[in-house]
Amino acid sequence: MAAIERPHDWLVQRAANVHSQAGEDGIIAAALDVLPSLNLWCVEFGAWDGKHLSNTRRLIEERGYSAVLIEADSKKYRALKATYADSPNIVALNTCVGITHADGLDAILQNTAIPHDFDLLVIDIDGCDWHVWNAVTLYRPKLVCIEFNPTIPPEVDFVQARDGRVMQGCSLSALVRLGKEKG
Repeated sequence: MAAIERPHDWLVQRAANVHSQAGEDGIIAAALDVLPSLNLWCVEFGAWDGKHLSNTRRLIEERGYSAVLIEADSKKYRALKATYADSPNIVALNTCVGITHADGLDAILQNTAIPHDFDLLVIDIDGCDWHVWNAVTLYRPKLVCIEFNPTIPPEVDFVQARDGRVMQGCSLSALVRLGKEKG
């Protein structure tokens, strides 16, 4: 089967916000539409209240996705639990995703029913995003939506220190490299 020819900016052309902040709702939907198989599972952290600037809510509402939604802030977590109180397919967790074997996403997800090859992982923690994704070794999400620092030129490969108090983020190049390393 021949590959479908698409313009270089085909994902950007699909950018649209329903709940997201920067067009992620449309971009994620378009990317998922071209994957050969889906299991309708996603993970998002910091999930806030499950609505505000959410990159997974549209999938949950419109496509029937099950989700593991993680929020470290206890006030936002209470709102997240209230948002999905009547949704048995949503696992809401009040924890901080770390960057070690003991506190990383792998350890957190092992106590859930999520498949190892779930469809979408959303990492939005304003800082150690690269380190959190790097620590994921047992799970292989098909699509990753992750925050980077847009003030760093694209050709610069920069990863901030492994320090949760630092909020520099990383460069797009560093994320592309990590994605290639993860296959």
